[in-house]
Order: sequence, then structure tokens, then C-alpha cells
Amino acid sequence: MPIKNYAFLIKADGYPVRGTQTTLPGDGFTTHIFAASNIAALIVAAQGFAKDGIEVIETCGGFSDTDFDALEKALDGRVAIGRVTFDAANQALLTRFMTSP
Repeated sequence: MPIKNYAFLIKADGYPVRGTQTTLPGDGFTTHIFAASNIAALIVAAQGFAKDGIEVIETCGGFSDTDFDALEKALDGRVAIGRVTFDAANQALLTRFMTSP
């Protein structure tokens, strides 16, 4: 069965503590995006997504292992969770970018 409802969570400084959300409707596929600067708001949003029938949730690279583990524990297997990661070469590029003046 194809995925029809997908959510992407963004954790980064600069987003509101309570978060901000948008939805991108498509033809048979809808993407929900929620961004916040704190993990508690992201967990609440993810729990709401799971309750509303979201089939897959992915997290951005701003989630630490601890954040991801907390999200996974809070959802307790109710929805599949994935995460964005970088291979070694791209992690080096990202680190260089983030540490340059």
C-alpha cells in the first residue's frame, strides 16, 4: 500500500519554541511539516500526527541521538520513524560550512 500521509520534523534554533506547521497537499500524497526549536513541541506534534493517521515521520539532521530516542519512545511503535543522516564526505562538508566564519 502506498504512503499517503507523511510528516517531516525540523528541529533548529530560530523556530518558535511551540513550533510552526504547514501542509503541502498533493494528488494522493500529503506532506505535513512541523518545525520547532525544542524537542518537547516536536514530540507533541509527532504524537498528534500519529493519532491523525500519519504513516511515516522523518526527522531532520538537527535531531540528536537523544532527541530521536525520545521521539521513538514517545511514539511507541505507532508510526514508522526515519531520520536524515549524512555520509562521511557530506558530513565533512557540513561541518566545514558550519564552522566557517
